[in-house]
Amino acid sequence: MNDSSYPQSKSELLRFEGRDEAQAIALLMAQQAKRQICILGRDIDHALFDKQEFVDCISDLARRSPTTQVRILVHDTRLNQQNGHRLIPLAQHLTSSIHIHNTAKQHRDLQTTQLLVDDFAYLSCPRAAQYDGYANLYDRLEVRQLQQKFDELWQQSSPDITVRRLDL
Repeated sequence: MNDSSYPQSKSELLRFEGRDEAQAIALLMAQQAKRQICILGRDIDHALFDKQEFVDCISDLARRSPTTQVRILVHDTRLNQQNGHRLIPLAQHLTSSIHIHNTAKQHRDLQTTQLLVDDFAYLSCPRAAQYDGYANLYDRLEVRQLQQKFDELWQQSSPDITVRRLDL
């Protein structure tokens, strides 16, 4: 995998097995994001999305422009909060750019972890917390379909009130 060719001009399905490979691809994708990152999962996956380099990329993206956005859609963030996930305080600080929502009850059976970047790259782990999956750094058609599904889930979701910052 070569960062300089990102985004690629042709679609190439990348299979990965294991946490290290998945982390490397997720980081590469986050480093190249220009407008939007969407994360879907049971929770905010610690192994993929709680590394300082990844969080720094999210911070840079969120601060880049008033139109950039990070949307995180999960079933529950309680474990993330208990374990001190780095994206939560960042979202509490950058409330206009980073949004965390909870899925609607009828979608709580979803077991996938996905990362969508802009309109061309995706990473998917079909079984959450099992880091065997696939990614593509340039597949506009697949990302459009995944983004449409994500947007439908987002429309039915609600803001996660447990991660709101309390100003006293």
